[in-house]
Amino acid sequence: MEAEAEVIASVVAAQSDHGVVPSVVVRKLDGEILGYCGLVIGKGTIGEPELAYELFQHAHGRGYATEAARAVIDAAKQTGRSRLWSTVRIWNGPSFRVLEKLGFTRHHSVWDGDGELVWNMLKLR
Repeated sequence: MEAEAEVIASVVAAQSDHGVVPSVVVRKLDGEILGYCGLVIGKGTIGEPELAYELFQHAHGRGYATEAARAVIDAAKQTGRSRLWSTVRIWNGPSFRVLEKLGFTRHHSVWDGDGELVWNMLKLR
């Protein structure tokens, strides 16, 4: 649990300078912390931020990432933004499936020291 708390704290701290901060994902039933989801600057910009989410292993495969991301996208639409990005490493099949459910499409790839990074885009209007 300590490592999970550190992940949450580091994400929130890293983004707080921009006013765009992901939220902690909490299961309604029992209040268990499942991870985080929200908009981040990441590799994007304040006008076209990235949708980012990370759920802890015990929460994988239950639809929580999709549900949380849908809520974030709905809120982003209210801000007047025209599109969102999400960058995913090519090996991360589960994240690609979540993004596909949400309507993201692959836009382009870049390669760095860690391999291929796929940029996915969602038009909001």
